[in-house]
Amino acid sequence: MKINPNRRPLDPRLCNIGLDSNALDRDGTAKDLLVARFERWLAADKLVVVVGGGVRGEAQHPNTPVEVKAAVLPQIFNLRPGLNTSQQTARQRVVAILQGDAKAGKHAADASHLSEAAETGCSYFITHDKRILGKRDPAYPSNRHAKLSKGAGVKS
Repeated sequence: MKINPNRRPLDPRLCNIGLDSNALDRDGTAKDLLVARFERWLAADKLVVVVGGGVRGEAQHPNTPVEVKAAVLPQIFNLRPGLNTSQQTARQRVVAILQGDAKAGKHAADASHLSEAAETGCSYFITHDKRILGKRDPAYPSNRHAKLSKGAGVKS
């Protein structure tokens, strides 16, 4: 599929956004300011986040920071119903792409998070997982993601 490089990305205020369980992690770098901005936009109802059932489950872990729980748990979430045949097939393809030469079974949760985001109509999926980011389709240039640092058209 050929993508027009001049095409503007979707406005993240007008579509669903999926989150990986690490999307709101803080690490003491400038990324923390972006996470704080994202959380302010969530609190102000400027963005619509749909949380996959697996991500929600990870956010409920006792070791998850309170601020991450506060941002993730109130969001719309997928109840994780049983998968139909086409969903199972799609998830197996995602697992195969993420796994590459790695140990089998290691990427099932990541594949589930990505698949749930797609199944719930998310136009964006925010993650800091280098394995996932490294497997992005080369047909989609890196400037096709929401750039929180530039505001993505959303006022703070």
